[in-house]
Amino acid sequence: MLYTIFGITLVGVIGVSILSPALPQIKIALGVSETDIGMLISAFTLPGIFFAPIMGMLADRYGRKKVLVPSLFLFAISGMLCAFADYKTMLLLRFLQGVGGSALIALSATIIGDIYEGIERARVLGYNASILAIGVASYPVIGGVLAHFNWRYPFLTFGIAIPVGIAVIFMPYPDVRTTTPLSTYLRNMRFAVSRELLFEFISGLAVFIILYGAFLVVLPLLLHNQFMADSVAIGVIIASASAFTAAISSKLAFFTEKFGSVGTIRLGFVFYTLSMLVMPFIPSLPLFFIATFLFGLGHGTVLPSLQNLIISTAKDENRAAVMTVYGSIVRMGQTIGPIVFAPLSANLVFIMAAILALFFSASYTLMYQKSFNPAPPSNLQ
Repeated sequence: MLYTIFGITLVGVIGVSILSPALPQIKIALGVSETDIGMLISAFTLPGIFFAPIMGMLADRYGRKKVLVPSLFLFAISGMLCAFADYKTMLLLRFLQGVGGSALIALSATIIGDIYEGIERARVLGYNASILAIGVASYPVIGGVLAHFNWRYPFLTFGIAIPVGIAVIFMPYPDVRTTTPLSTYLRNMRFAVSRELLFEFISGLAVFIILYGAFLVVLPLLLHNQFMADSVAIGVIIASASAFTAAISSKLAFFTEKFGSVGTIRLGFVFYTLSMLVMPFIPSLPLFFIATFLFGLGHGTVLPSLQNLIISTAKDENRAAVMTVYGSIVRMGQTIGPIVFAPLSANLVFIMAAILALFFSASYTLMYQKSFNPAPPSNLQ
């Protein structure tokens, strides 16, 4: 069953990462601008802002499987059709694919929250984040190699969601659902969101603005324009950050026991800051691995720790909805990042991203001043 959960997670991150190194070639093939090519990312992430909470409420009321299976099939079919579409049709198909993918990662984490508790939950979430990072690491390499032969080939990889959907159908999982009347459920949702939870949502927004704006869109364009890097080289550099993320995420239980979730998040934002600060000054392609190492340290600590905080806060009957609201916030960051950052100069983008990360590192210190206890006695840890 855990392998199926990991499969859902892997599908949840293929939608952008496998296309990232191919963006310069897609741009040339379709004859569009850099802003237009950024819209292929935003068209995919935009539906998650609106559809993820709906998917979460449906998953709470009718079960996780009944939402996951059709979502996976919609993701696969609309994604593969992009390989045969013109730019305008591709935008529509990417939007539909984004509907299918809007809640996949949130629901995989929700199922983990349904099954595991305490440090074991942190451990499995760390493994899940590590698997996610392995996917994000390998997809750019695969996408870069496929795009080297034809820019259409990366779109065909979205078909992997079909066998994952079949596996979900047969997953031996006691599908969690609430029997609470809808009016009571919605009223409980209103009271489920605390000040801390709102802050965690906003910090997740910042993470994905940085990831999708600075790292997955602006960095590939910088590597191509300034260093004449081809799609394979771009894919390897992007993938290296995810490889470092995977290694760190797999040790999340260690960080959680030592620093607590809040302390781990705070540390991770410092690594984000450092990675963004060094990128404008890197003189050659091999040295970009320093920046991607720092970025991987940040992402490997922040992302699963945020999920752990939010899952620990949410009640069982609202868990899928809370996690998919977080997923909606994530999609908002994924959508805003390319739109805001793609038209700007690379140096300005990295400076802005560094300031944003540093702000949240300091904000976690102020918001959770008593969170330095390495033994987490409460949900804030």
